[in-house]
Amino acid sequence: MKAVIMAGGFGTRIQPLTNSLPKPMIPVAGRPMMEHIVRKLRDSGITDIVILLFYMPEIVQNHFGDGSELEVRITYVLPNDDYGTAGAVKCAEAHIDESFLIISGDLVTDFDLNTIIRAHQQSREMVTITLTSVPNPLQFGVVVTDKNHRIVKFLEKPGWGEVFSDTINTGIYVLEKEIFQHIPEKTNFDFSKDLFPLLMKRQIPIHGFNAHGYWRDVGNPDSYRECMDEFFSGAFSLDVGIECQVTPSATIRAHPSTSYQSTLLEGINIIGANTIIEPYAKLTNCIIGDNCHIKSGCELENCIIWNSCTVGEESVLHHTVMCNNVHIAEKVHIPHGAIIAENVTIEKQVEIEKDITIWPDKHIEEAAIVSSNVIWGDKFKATIFESGAIRGFTNIQISADFAAKIGAALASFLPRNSTIIMSRDYHKASRMIKRSFLGGVLSAGVNVIDMRLNPAPVNRFKLENNELLAGGVHFQQCSDNIDETIMTFFDAGGNVIDSAAEKAIERLFFREKFRKAAHDEVGDIYDDSGLPKNYLDTFLATINRKAISAARFKIVLDLSFGATINVFPEILSKLGCEMIVLNAYENPDGLSRSATQLQDAVNDVRSIVQSTSADLGFILFPDGEHFLMVGDKGNVRADHQLILFTLQLLHDYARLKQSIQKVYIPVSAPSVLDEAISPHVKITRGKFVGLQGSALGDTDLIAYHNGLIAFREFSSAFDGMYSIAKILELLATVGKPASEIFSAIPAYAFLSSSISCPSEFKGTVMRKMSEDAITREASFVDGIKILMENSSIHMIPDQHQPAVHLYCEHRDEESARQLLEEYKGKIRQWINEA
Repeated sequence: MKAVIMAGGFGTRIQPLTNSLPKPMIPVAGRPMMEHIVRKLRDSGITDIVILLFYMPEIVQNHFGDGSELEVRITYVLPNDDYGTAGAVKCAEAHIDESFLIISGDLVTDFDLNTIIRAHQQSREMVTITLTSVPNPLQFGVVVTDKNHRIVKFLEKPGWGEVFSDTINTGIYVLEKEIFQHIPEKTNFDFSKDLFPLLMKRQIPIHGFNAHGYWRDVGNPDSYRECMDEFFSGAFSLDVGIECQVTPSATIRAHPSTSYQSTLLEGINIIGANTIIEPYAKLTNCIIGDNCHIKSGCELENCIIWNSCTVGEESVLHHTVMCNNVHIAEKVHIPHGAIIAENVTIEKQVEIEKDITIWPDKHIEEAAIVSSNVIWGDKFKATIFESGAIRGFTNIQISADFAAKIGAALASFLPRNSTIIMSRDYHKASRMIKRSFLGGVLSAGVNVIDMRLNPAPVNRFKLENNELLAGGVHFQQCSDNIDETIMTFFDAGGNVIDSAAEKAIERLFFREKFRKAAHDEVGDIYDDSGLPKNYLDTFLATINRKAISAARFKIVLDLSFGATINVFPEILSKLGCEMIVLNAYENPDGLSRSATQLQDAVNDVRSIVQSTSADLGFILFPDGEHFLMVGDKGNVRADHQLILFTLQLLHDYARLKQSIQKVYIPVSAPSVLDEAISPHVKITRGKFVGLQGSALGDTDLIAYHNGLIAFREFSSAFDGMYSIAKILELLATVGKPASEIFSAIPAYAFLSSSISCPSEFKGTVMRKMSEDAITREASFVDGIKILMENSSIHMIPDQHQPAVHLYCEHRDEESARQLLEEYKGKIRQWINEA
């Protein structure tokens, strides 16, 4: 029998423990949770294992490899989207040719798997669901079976008034391979919500087996701590791979390389490799990871400490979880429990009250009293801004009180009685956050022009064309995760604010030094909802309306349910375009699209373009800035391809008009057109982080990855609406279809990849890349770009995330892939050496 381990979840509910590792890799008794599962499968005789990955897959792959060290064979399957539990298993169908067991990689259990398998075989059913009884079934799927152990009723996550049993679905299944006939391909399809109800509807029996023993879904930090408390109490046992030593007061499993002489140990204690516990420390029921240092006089009780942590002298910690690389100074008191995420430093004599969560990369100052969760940034090093924006989980990281405080901080940074402009999408979460933010701004004596529902480019245009405004903020839901809100901050010129402004606002926020306006100095609100007249007038005045109208373009336009639904169709109508418009109504759930949903939208537009003989198709993202283009032959152009298309089109236009166009593009953009379009198009490559419109001089066009284009005759802001209209104008002027512009671009290959890289190793990787480039032609304008014959490799460290990005250009795709893989291997080697 084979096994499939589900290990692709994001671990959102258990944050911040999953800040830099997937939930199945959270350590339990010194080993990743999923390693206990793999060992249990092996000990049950199952050695052929398929692991389904999605979130941070490389961490799992690097730990387990091919499985040979654990005497198993591991095959990894990486679905290209979130297909739900059953949909993800469908992706592994090619590797399953017999009965198989499914188990989650993020649970802790001592169930006898052989007993479950025998029960399935005896039932002769297609599906066996492993059941168990729990005191509180509200978070699970409640199940009822008949006298023949067949399931007759499901209820997913009921309220107490709906509970009809304490027997729940554990997520451990034994299935026959015929089950794949009932699971659609590449569709979000869940076992409990979709597959099992479908089987019951089709009158296919489902066997329920009630297992006995320990089972816990480690779904959140509290559940994690409760699981460890139950381990300490002896509710279950785990093989931790370290020889046991029993004393009158303690059961000790200490790695041979550890040092713990003259330490008082009570209860169950597990101590990892190369860890030092100084004399006169007292440990009761603790799990200490590798390379830790517990100093003299400490008192630790029911604590879980991961790797590379320090606890200072005479510190007292109870019921505390410390993730990797946490450093606690002397005389710190945590008497009531805490979750301390990675890379946190706590200075001496700090008191942490209640049950506090401290998120990653925080620095708690000496003698501070921490009485509430520390979610946002370090007072001196970390930042809550990323490239002029704040992004976080709605009502968790970006809450109403957070929004009010950051609004007060922004207003305190600006002159008293100045005025800013605010806009949003139509999602109720964006509206709620904006209103809270607005209250903070008014409280510090700054006025607000409230544009309400309007796209970000309109906000930026208004700033660029009104000298009386001091800045702007736009609120929207994240287009790739509807659970997140993004607040983007603009300066008086419509640029995203620079790092100096970010830091100044952060200092005010963290110190809570907000200007308090007197009752008669509170800011005013001015309503300016609807599309500003000067935006529309300028838009139409700078576009060659006659040329577009004469071309009689027929276009397919997917507005992605965004804020442009009330703006762009009106504009295109005035330009004389025939339109087939999709998704032009309010749908809050549609504001975010997964990769698969986006591909489906692309396929829909392509199909309509081809079936209606349309000239072009466009997908305009909800923010009004990004867009994709589908050509008349069905070719999709996005990212770097859209940059090249625009450059080629601009070249044909400039040659026809005998003019010179100046463009600014990223260093990583392909260079295949550089010679072909000279001298009519002059290209400058440079950084986009902190880019200000005022620094671009007489540049005509700015083009960036991900479909961001700005024609500066109208605005320096990325505006998908104007860019689409301008592309139509240029095509009309040169008199060519889009396919002819595409075909003029020489053959080339361009690939990209992101590699996880801890922040502390980015400098090392950059140095190694510089050394690698020392004998070759290279550019250091933005990251390091090594230029070779007919190819280039470009590495840029991510500004905020623990990652570096690689861009590779070559004449053919196979050579590009080989070069990309070569440098991915080098980077991983450099990180391992570091």
